[in-house]
Amino acid sequence: MITRYITILSFMLIASCDAPPQKDAGKWFKGNTHVHTTLSGHADTTKEEVAKWYLDRGYNFLILSEHNQFIDPATVSLPEGRREDFILVPGEEVTDEDLVVHTTAMNIEDLVPWNTDINSTITESIQYHVDGTIEHGGTSILNHPNFEYAIRASDILGTHDLYMFELYNGHNEVHNFGDEDHVSTEVMWDDLLTHGMKIYGVSSDDAHHFQTLSQNHSNPGRGWVMVRATELTPASMTDAMSNGDFYASSGVYLSTIESSSNYYAVSVDPIKTAEALKSPVLRGKYVRDAKEGFKIEYIGPEGKIFSTSYAESAEYAVTEPMLYLRVKITYTRAIHEGGFEEYYAWGQPVFNPGP
Repeated sequence: MITRYITILSFMLIASCDAPPQKDAGKWFKGNTHVHTTLSGHADTTKEEVAKWYLDRGYNFLILSEHNQFIDPATVSLPEGRREDFILVPGEEVTDEDLVVHTTAMNIEDLVPWNTDINSTITESIQYHVDGTIEHGGTSILNHPNFEYAIRASDILGTHDLYMFELYNGHNEVHNFGDEDHVSTEVMWDDLLTHGMKIYGVSSDDAHHFQTLSQNHSNPGRGWVMVRATELTPASMTDAMSNGDFYASSGVYLSTIESSSNYYAVSVDPIKTAEALKSPVLRGKYVRDAKEGFKIEYIGPEGKIFSTSYAESAEYAVTEPMLYLRVKITYTRAIHEGGFEEYYAWGQPVFNPGP
């Protein structure tokens, strides 16, 4: 437990604003960590055709995360002569159906057990998944906590060795943004971070339906991660994400993202974002009144917004101690029915052990 929790004193961002940011090292790789196939019994496309869908659309890595089934990438036939910068990362969606606790076991060696009978609480079920994933060589991502509003921040805070969760899930039945009685996953994230948990936000599409494309189906391409690493391997993708060297997206692309102990800077890629938003299946968040264009917000403990810029790039220099700093990028556009819809990119929180 000591290694899992991070005290206020051990996560202070340096107040000086003179240090340069980290250099933008490595390449960007696009990936999806959560998708289903006909093996699940409730999806409509084979594992080979699912993999090909992502291959054909420029993704670099994919986890075929089936419920309580291990899909060995060696058993998936990919097209001959395909581009070399695409890999399958072995995985599983470890699933406790009784408590609605699902976790992606990323880069595992073989099947992770789920054993729902021994878990009496949600926290215990999550921890069982995390421990089992580690024992089988992998890393856990807690999936869609707002699916059926099954998981609360307090359930997650009682765990250890969990460093990623789905901040955004593109399934049409997942309530990422909450409602009048439940908080959004982003509010949940700030709660976890404010309580000293080191946890990163993942975006996935959790696709089940490839044959019918509509807003009311669970379609591919609605959420993804952009991972920065020096090479494309299952281990490097897992390590980079475990260390927070990625951003999550529901439609917005970035051209740069840089951070250090006291400095954060981002710039958007408006061309790639515009191209992505041509997709007929992307699901934006509806808002009644908003300003069109890009917005960049720097956010700290308890969800406090320290800086807002309506621009395509923005930086923030830390001038006071704080637990963490993260960045959220929003793109807003008007819709024909009236009102607006928002799409996002989320940079990972910056932590620092102090001066």
